[in-house]
Amino acid sequence: MTGPQTTSTGILAAMYGAVRALQLYPAENDVVRHALAEVKNVADQILKHEGGLSVWVAGSYMFVNDLQVRLDLQDYATLAAFRELLRGHGVGRLEVDPKADAEDWQKALAMLAAEPSPGQPPLEALLDRMEAAGISRISVGPPAPMFEGSDAEKTTEAARRTYSRSVKVARETMEGLVLGKAIGARRAERAVLTVVDQVLQEPATMLGMLTLRDFDDHSYVHSVNVSILSVALGDYLGLNREQLFELGFAALFHDIGKVLIPPAVLNKMGWLNDEEWRLVSQHPDFGLLMLFNAEGFEELPYRGMLAVYEHHMKPDLSGYPRVIRRRRQGLFARIIALTEAYDAAISNYSKQFLPCSPDEAIRQLREAEAGAYDPVITRAFVNMMGIFPVATLVILDTGEMGVVVAPNPNPKALSRPLVRIIANADGERVGNGPIRDLTEMDPDTGRYRRSIARSTDPARYGINISDHVA
Repeated sequence: MTGPQTTSTGILAAMYGAVRALQLYPAENDVVRHALAEVKNVADQILKHEGGLSVWVAGSYMFVNDLQVRLDLQDYATLAAFRELLRGHGVGRLEVDPKADAEDWQKALAMLAAEPSPGQPPLEALLDRMEAAGISRISVGPPAPMFEGSDAEKTTEAARRTYSRSVKVARETMEGLVLGKAIGARRAERAVLTVVDQVLQEPATMLGMLTLRDFDDHSYVHSVNVSILSVALGDYLGLNREQLFELGFAALFHDIGKVLIPPAVLNKMGWLNDEEWRLVSQHPDFGLLMLFNAEGFEELPYRGMLAVYEHHMKPDLSGYPRVIRRRRQGLFARIIALTEAYDAAISNYSKQFLPCSPDEAIRQLREAEAGAYDPVITRAFVNMMGIFPVATLVILDTGEMGVVVAPNPNPKALSRPLVRIIANADGERVGNGPIRDLTEMDPDTGRYRRSIARSTDPARYGINISDHVA
């Protein structure tokens, strides 16, 4: 093992591998024995160096001993499947005693390999079976409460400050480039680093900032929104902090070339004529040249520069600018192409189309023509955001009204997010009411307690979504 991140990924992958082996083969099979030996080996390494071993599931994220595990593309499917398996048993926490032996591991993982017992809450059933089997050195518990706590208001206020500062920095930097002023690249770097750190700490809170409508210039707001979305998606895909900074920086300035295009063209309502379109389609070229020539941007990595140039290309290199040499579109550009399309769909940024609801934007991305976006990145984005993304106003089958505050991390439950209730079944507003997990079952009927009947337009009810998620 080469480091804590590798070791953390290793223990999760080993545990899931052993569970799958136990599902397919009897316990005495060599495949099972080797898989269990790998779990014990990796676990012992962690216990030796760190003194303990805890696995946590928090929303879309997994932690091993408080270290967030990055989901790289190569292990994304395995770790996501393990996360889903734990959630299926109602498990949000798994703790290992340093004295746990091979028999403890075999018994505990065999319990996870079994299907949840019908007619009983899954975690309750699992705990009963573990107690009956005499498993005491490996314990499980429920997920930690999400989006609650005494620091919630402080977290939201910090996110608002970060968002406002980022919009201001984007405006000053881009306007400075046009006027030939010193642009303060370091200020831009600090702003992006703050965005990265807050996305890593509170992704749902930062995604909630996309609902803010307190700014007049939609182009700078769009740039900040794309930066937040790109960092969140990059984190979901397993990029490290340095890579997230480079991605966030490129996303913040992906449209910088548009400052050289006349506002009358950019702000034109309706379709552009051929000459106007030719001019707009040159903004990636303009942006790349501006960054190359701008003082203070010399240290921007090549892949960030390339993303500014490529973000309107498609994976097959169609789109614009046109290229002669065949090559693969950069990862950063593929991420930004998707996130900027999403934000353009839900905001007032595009003057050619009316904004749509977050769930409609997700539907458009899922149903986009083949080759429009990278399919792996699109799937990861949908899993991260959910079918009903943060800030979607929904009517539940109970008659209650709520606002989506977080997607369900279970890829098989994307239509069942976490919803903050803002009006009861009688239509009475309750402010920021309780948060309900739409995967919650009624033990008496075996049915979901709540389901989304439909999404709806906040303007119809005079609701400011940012009051409830930002």
